[in-house]
Amino acid sequence: MSVSVIIPLYNGRSYIGAAIDSILAQTLPADEVIIVDDGSSDGGEKIVAGYGSAVRLLRQKNSGAPVALNAGMRVARGDMVGFLDHDDLWMPQKLALQCAALDEDPSLDGVFGHAQVFLSEDSAAAGDRYVVPDTPLRGLSKSSMLARRAAFDRFGMFDESLRTSDFVPWWAQASVLGFRFRVLDEVVVRRRIHMANTGIVHRHAQQQESIGGLRDALALRRARTAPSG
Repeated sequence: MSVSVIIPLYNGRSYIGAAIDSILAQTLPADEVIIVDDGSSDGGEKIVAGYGSAVRLLRQKNSGAPVALNAGMRVARGDMVGFLDHDDLWMPQKLALQCAALDEDPSLDGVFGHAQVFLSEDSAAAGDRYVVPDTPLRGLSKSSMLARRAAFDRFGMFDESLRTSDFVPWWAQASVLGFRFRVLDEVVVRRRIHMANTGIVHRHAQQQESIGGLRDALALRRARTAPSG
């Protein structure tokens, strides 16, 4: 069982080093770490380059997270694929726990865990716009997921027509098509809240794209369950 990890990077110089470190600190090491720089202008790619052969850096013009994620997927060699936003952190046992769960149940397409949200020390003002829960959340997000590479062949890749929302539209469609998953009780990812979060800076656009993805998934469900003839 080999694991590829993909990080889409856009102007994340302040946080990308910590994100990479959290992957390299896994108790079960990943087989490859792929960072896709989506046209950053803050020099974050230089931080990535400093890790040398421990990571693979791809560069593209700014095209949005879905395009960056798919670019990483196209070169990934692992049987399993994990994703991490450039400002989030994996817990050290994430891959060990999730690989064990997938190995135990071959019928699963993916495994999630819980997420602990925290307020970044450099963005206290973000706390005025986002309520940071004290207790872990059921982490149905791409950063908390480990999925079989074959699942993307079955359920499709990320929608490249979108700019700010990637996981919600994909997840909505995959759920309709029968994505089988399990949610572990353990916290597997720490989600950082700061003033440059996409969900804060581009909140309206992200909400609209996510709603559109949910609407498309609902239409797909209706089409699949409609009586024939």
